[in-house]
Formats: sequence, structure tokens, C-alpha cells
Amino acid sequence: MDLIAATEMSIEAAGLKPIDAGAVEALRALARKIQAWDVIVEFALDDAAQSESRPSVPQNDNVSISAYLKYCDQLGFTPAGRKALEPKGGPLPAPKVENELERFKREQAEKRQQSA
Repeated sequence: MDLIAATEMSIEAAGLKPIDAGAVEALRALARKIQAWDVIVEFALDDAAQSESRPSVPQNDNVSISAYLKYCDQLGFTPAGRKALEPKGGPLPAPKVENELERFKREQAEKRQQSA
């Protein structure tokens, strides 16, 4: 799987809010840039192999991957990022779903309180 596809999978799974759109687009741009860099390097290595010389790769990009990982972290795509987004005291408890019996008991108790 390539980086762009993996990024899209993470975005889909994250359940982000509209307010995150800017960070998501920046993350997508970084994914495209990183993936394009891999293609450029591959071409340079092929050219070097044909000419039996050193590869002539453009100036090395040493910030895109770290920036990409930072965005992933901030959006909660990493274990550390998800943990940082949890409320203090751990994750929120799952909401309790009231079944029919519990609802009936609650309604009966409310009726008794109203009639008292």
C-alpha cells in the first residue's frame, strides 16, 4: 500500500470533524510530496545505473516525513496521538444503553415520584 492510500484510510477511520479539514489537507499534501519524492529518487537511481555514475537526486528533503508524522500524531492517527486526545482520567466511559426493562422501571419510578 502506498502512503497516499494509507493516509486516506487513516482519515476515513478517524471520524474527524470539519474543523480538522485544514490539517487533513496539509497531511494529504505531505503524503503526495513524500510519495512523489520516492518516484524522483527511483528515476535518479535508474538513470545512475544506466550511466554508471552517482545518482543525481535533488536536494534532500529532511522535514516532510517528520512533519507528516507530527500531523498524524496531532490528528490522533498514532497510539500516542490517540492517548493525548483522550480526556484527563482516561477515555470516556461508553454511554449506557437503556434496555426495555430498565426503561420500564425508570418510567414506573418517575410515575411514583410524580404521584407522591
